[in-house]
Amino acid sequence: MTGFFSRLWRSKDEKEGLRQRQIQLDIFHEQGQKVRVEPQPVQAAPTPIISVDRLREETEQKIKVFLSNVKEMKDLSLKMEELAKLYRSGEISKGIFDVIRAEMGARLATLLEEQFNLREFLEVAKAKAKLEWAKEKIGLKEFEEKRRERYNPENAPHYPLLKWEKVINSIDEAFNSLTIDDEISFISQYLNTIREKGSSNNVKKGRAFCQQRLDEISKKWSTMRREKIEEIMNLELKASEVRDAIKETEARYAVGEFDENTYENKLGVLQGKLRSIETKIEEIRRYIDDIDMKIFRCLETLRESS
Repeated sequence: MTGFFSRLWRSKDEKEGLRQRQIQLDIFHEQGQKVRVEPQPVQAAPTPIISVDRLREETEQKIKVFLSNVKEMKDLSLKMEELAKLYRSGEISKGIFDVIRAEMGARLATLLEEQFNLREFLEVAKAKAKLEWAKEKIGLKEFEEKRRERYNPENAPHYPLLKWEKVINSIDEAFNSLTIDDEISFISQYLNTIREKGSSNNVKKGRAFCQQRLDEISKKWSTMRREKIEEIMNLELKASEVRDAIKETEARYAVGEFDENTYENKLGVLQGKLRSIETKIEEIRRYIDDIDMKIFRCLETLRESS
């Protein structure tokens, strides 16, 4: 019996101890909740602002180099053609021809590789400028909806809009300074120059860029080619009208409606007009055939070297 009461008291003491420890634990949790620091929301990093002046300055520097390289490449291309004429005419030996051609070819390759990098930079700059132009355009519309009053052009939203447009236009003008005909000729000469240079990283990169440029040129040429063909069709229609006018003039002269001087004058004017149209048609056809052949040869050279 004594053992039973002793166990009973021990059980009560243990329960009391557990209750006291639970109270202490609850107090600890309450204090912890009071001092707990709530996590602060993470703010997104602000979108970097592209400076129009900085981008324009960098773009202008690249464009100057780009245009300078285009001019030098055109000069080199003409000199290489003149060199080939001298060799074919026998005025210089093959040894001299090979040495000079190698020097010119190396310089042309250097310039063209630099142009690859410049074009890549300018295309990225143009994409950035278009993006910022679109942002400014949206902001300008919002501004014009809220305010309809005069403001200082230097501080108005449309001023940076014009700056972005200038950046885009300057890049387009630089690209347009290099015609399809010239660029294909440069690529062709470049591919012929690196044909025997093995498979170094620079050569592989150069070939890859040539392939990329030829793909882009082919797409652009496809559109231009259709326009040229339409131009030929329109010119042929005009030529047909002039031929009909010549027949009509001859018929009217035959029935005595014109005297000989009037007839010869009218006929001379019409025949001159017809010759001009036919010459123009022939020039366009030769141009189309020439570009087609140059693109085909470049693609064949790339295929053979791959």
